[in-house]
Amino acid sequence: MNKKHLSFIDWIFAAAALVCLVPVFCPYSAIKSLGDRLASDGELESLTAQRVLVLRGVFAFFFLIFAGMVLWKLFAGESRRRFFQSLFRLPGRCIRDTKPFFKDLGAAFRPKKAEFWLLLLILAAGVTVRALQVRTPLMHDEAYSMAIWGRSDLLFAISDYHLPNNHVFHSVLVNLIYHHIGKSPALLRMPVFLSGSLLILAVWLLGKLFYNDFAALTAAGLTAFAPFLIFYSVNARGYEIQAFLSVLTVGLAVYGKRKQNIFSWFLLILFSGLNFFTLPIALYPFGGICVWLLLNVIFFAPENPVWRSRWQLMKYLIFMGLAVSALSMLLYVPLLRYSGWDSFFGNIYIGGTEASTFGETMISRLKDNVQAFTETLPVFVSAVIALGLVLSLILFRKTSREKISYGLSLLLWMALLIPFQKPNLWPRTLLFLHPFLLLFASSGLSGLCLVQRLKRFAALPAAVVILAAAVSQFLIARDVPGVVGPDEQAVRVIQEREGANAGNILFVTAAQDNAPIWIYADEYGFPPKIFDKRLPFNTVYAFVNPLNDSYLGPQTLEDLLARFGPGESFIDFDSAEILMDDSAGILYRFNGRESAIRKAYGDFPELE
Repeated sequence: MNKKHLSFIDWIFAAAALVCLVPVFCPYSAIKSLGDRLASDGELESLTAQRVLVLRGVFAFFFLIFAGMVLWKLFAGESRRRFFQSLFRLPGRCIRDTKPFFKDLGAAFRPKKAEFWLLLLILAAGVTVRALQVRTPLMHDEAYSMAIWGRSDLLFAISDYHLPNNHVFHSVLVNLIYHHIGKSPALLRMPVFLSGSLLILAVWLLGKLFYNDFAALTAAGLTAFAPFLIFYSVNARGYEIQAFLSVLTVGLAVYGKRKQNIFSWFLLILFSGLNFFTLPIALYPFGGICVWLLLNVIFFAPENPVWRSRWQLMKYLIFMGLAVSALSMLLYVPLLRYSGWDSFFGNIYIGGTEASTFGETMISRLKDNVQAFTETLPVFVSAVIALGLVLSLILFRKTSREKISYGLSLLLWMALLIPFQKPNLWPRTLLFLHPFLLLFASSGLSGLCLVQRLKRFAALPAAVVILAAAVSQFLIARDVPGVVGPDEQAVRVIQEREGANAGNILFVTAAQDNAPIWIYADEYGFPPKIFDKRLPFNTVYAFVNPLNDSYLGPQTLEDLLARFGPGESFIDFDSAEILMDDSAGILYRFNGRESAIRKAYGDFPELE
């Protein structure tokens, strides 16, 4: 149907529906900031999180009313009948389009012989450099995620959001591995490890879709040895999964736009929903996709043989956007039901920054992101990547197979959204950008192939850059397999010392240090009760981290025991032993004071 069926009042209703969506998805911090600006005294105390929650429901209701009125008018009579007929035919079309989709995918994985072996070499090296680091010592945030949501029941993992550390889709995968495959940290890191490995192939495929074979191979090589991407390929949090899903969904959007393949649009909806289910910051790459498709609608070529009209492509875009929104909300129903709407949208840890400090914060985070992107890479490698990014802007029309740049679409979307949200963009939250930046840089370098004098030697600088990046990352990774962190070392020492008595100890650690120790203790077979000072014990172990740089974190034995220990009367300080003395961890052992423990607990486990 044609947009001319809409009257002026219908367009008013459509605009009202879009306006109603703003407070529904706007973070509480942004709504509160706007309310404070409108208040005469600069503070609107009545605008609490609970009242904003009610307002969101009201605006969502009016959105459905306005949108329903517009859709009813659009699909009136014969048009409505055709719409529902096409809707009911979608499952059948999706099944039929499966075969050509996989046929095209299989053809992409049958490149020229030289390209195949180069890709295989890059993939093998990228997987190897990640595999060498998969047993790196656990960090607090990933260990906390494993311990709280990985070891819990699955319902708790998908419904608890007391901290935004719960990257829910990643937590689901870790939970399934823990309960059905194994509990070692290396296994629990498999979702991110596989995502980081598959990301190399995804970037290569996207490079072939957007640009050319040269750009695709170069981007795959740079992705394989990008330091920050490697780091989060062996750090059990959802950022690497999001990077992989972001590249995958952009590739599906490009293919779906070119082929009008229903199955690819179905996959685009599915993986976009999972991307949001991993981290809400998927709003950035997904918004970039929507802007890119919208610009394709605006600058639609009438001679396009796939789409009958720009309105047909627009319908696919609208349906896809609504379907992704519905799927994402459906996936988050348990979380919103049990943890509350504001724990998700108004969480203090992910709220926006103050308007007065936003500019300063953005400059600081920009420096942090550049450092994270280039850290441990040779300087000339970073310089070549920067040059490639500049060339990609200049040579886009000559190197790209698309008239509209996804990079500029993403930049436009983020430029509109960031000033509104005022987010604190830590480098890890923008990890999804790294493969795209490497791809854009590779497209710029591929422009050298267009210069006749450089065409013969164009592959040389790319090969040198990839090789230099690979060497730098292998030098870092070569010593990792033999490294045992102080947390795991402490657990090993206790196991060797206590033997069968290990279940009767009390292990005292600071809150800032205990998560990795929980996971290692679980891996080595210690029961959870060794961390509970409410239960009887016969031996006390105290782990002190002298380098604890967290806010008010204890750095001395006295402070640790005073804040986290069972009390001085329960410890025989004359029996003190130092079993481990490392710069990042000191392990003390004490005998429990039997008389005090029997008096308090009525039991004193005998030493075995």
